[in-house]
Amino acid sequence: MIPIDLEMIGLIVGAVLTLMLFSYVFGDNVLYRWALALLVGGSTGYLLGVLLKQVLWGWILVALDSSARVGERFIYVIPLLLGVLLIFKGFASPKVQGNLGLLGNITMGFLLGVGAAVAVSGALLGTLIPQMTATGAALSLGKPPWGVLQGLVVMVGVGTSLLVFSPRERNPRGRFGLLWRWTERLGHFFILCALALLFSGALTTALTTLVLQVWRIFRLIFPA
Repeated sequence: MIPIDLEMIGLIVGAVLTLMLFSYVFGDNVLYRWALALLVGGSTGYLLGVLLKQVLWGWILVALDSSARVGERFIYVIPLLLGVLLIFKGFASPKVQGNLGLLGNITMGFLLGVGAAVAVSGALLGTLIPQMTATGAALSLGKPPWGVLQGLVVMVGVGTSLLVFSPRERNPRGRFGLLWRWTERLGHFFILCALALLFSGALTTALTTLVLQVWRIFRLIFPA
């Protein structure tokens, strides 16, 4: 029997898919759409398999465990019931959906309420408050003048960037309006700098991955 080299097969499949994606340079074509559909379909199938095996099946096994107490079973059964109601709301026929719509709204309300609470608390505790603390800590008097200058730049950048997204009058007039417009332009400048840094980081990562993939294809065609 001919030994099967899984690494070689993976390199060949990766090389073919890479060339299929690169074919988008010549315009939208069937090869590019096939590779894109394979990427989306494979990712969706993998996530669905992980969900069924790690989440849903694990919850069912714990809920049906004979050694678990009644209270523990009840706690694990509640999410399953909410999920069933949500499935009925999405896939039931229009007549049945009208009767089960109110029950499905319980699951939707629970998901939206918990999601909103997690998002707001995460934004406050994970982003806004640490950002305010880091902004104040950046103003250091221990290493003048660069510590003070660095802290002032950070404070001005954060403050003006937040003012860009604050509610305001459409066309303010007078001295206050002129000051507001210049502050808004300064905030836009800091936002553009931040987006440019993020884009350059993403581009650098993509180019690094591209060079690595091209090198693997080159080693596959011309082995050492």
